[in-house]
Amino acid sequence: MTKSRPAQNLGAEFFNPFPRYLQIRVSRETVREALRGLESDGLIARHRGKGTFVVRLPDKAQDKRLTGLVEDFTELKLNTDANVIRSGVETPPMRIASALHLAAGERLFRILRLREVDGKPFACHDAFLPLDIGSALARLDLTHTTLFGELRRTLGIKLVEIYQHIDALTADVSLARFLELEVGAPLLVTRRAVSHRRTGVQTMFFESYFRADRYYYTVQLKQKDGKPLRPAPAANARAKRLRTASSQR
Repeated sequence: MTKSRPAQNLGAEFFNPFPRYLQIRVSRETVREALRGLESDGLIARHRGKGTFVVRLPDKAQDKRLTGLVEDFTELKLNTDANVIRSGVETPPMRIASALHLAAGERLFRILRLREVDGKPFACHDAFLPLDIGSALARLDLTHTTLFGELRRTLGIKLVEIYQHIDALTADVSLARFLELEVGAPLLVTRRAVSHRRTGVQTMFFESYFRADRYYYTVQLKQKDGKPLRPAPAANARAKRLRTASSQR
């Protein structure tokens, strides 16, 4: 039905919808109700004896989600902060203990933070770190910074990212409460295994749970000569700045 509809331009006569809709057994009253909605929205005007005309085109929906590295959010002066929800020594979940090749019963320092952008929940960041490193981070003010930034700048630790996984999940009760979502709402998840040792063995694990309605993931591809390929147009100015910063890191 949508594919067969002719394009409409400002000032053009609006096509007669009745023959098309009757073919798929939609009642005339339903069509009239739809036309009344378009007229009340100021998109069409009906003139008795002349016809129905397009007076305004609908606004194009803009994707207002952010993209790029979270490490860039603060540096790009976005209105963002991250508050610590929970921190302390814990036994990590089995999936993280397995990813870090921990011995049975080995404990890590956990820092769970809720990030807001423009005063609204944006993501939950969950970090599992060696005890000495985690306790040192916990003593810092982490509200307007990132753990990666503090590890590098403040603690002088050289990080090597071993791998990063991207996944999609639905919000459980806990995440739904933190992110102010319905239980079962879609989330984009990134998992990063990082090493701070020369051996390259992963020693830290970071998980971020993003609201899918506020964030999407971007990958910057490069040609054989190392130069980045031309990126797709950004959805908005902030997304463009984030994408640019991501390609420079």
